[in-house]
Amino acid sequence: NKWMLVSFDCSCMWVKDKHKFTQGMIVDPLYLQHSNSDTAIDYRHWGVPLSRRFRALKLWFTIRSYGVSGLQDYIRNHCRLAKVFESKVLKDSRFQVVNEVKVGLVCFKLKGSN
Repeated sequence: NKWMLVSFDCSCMWVKDKHKFTQGMIVDPLYLQHSNSDTAIDYRHWGVPLSRRFRALKLWFTIRSYGVSGLQDYIRNHCRLAKVFESKVLKDSRFQVVNEVKVGLVCFKLKGSN
């Protein structure tokens, strides 16, 4: 999500059966029902929130602006920055890295009781 340069509530998802997937998400009070519900895809059933707030449009504009290679470069740079940060934490004897840094996540803790 953050690597895709859009807000936290936007992510890509592939589903095999959209009907089975959306059945678990349906929130259909009377005031949201409409006459086109059988003919149109109602994306409010694809997640917990009732509104999608232009998530797909944000993602489309990001991919369109950066391109696939631009997003790849952005993600690779974040992975490189994580390794730089890991090396700085490892040089400080007060801290310990507690995970194997493979992507952009560095988990560390303070050594000792305080």
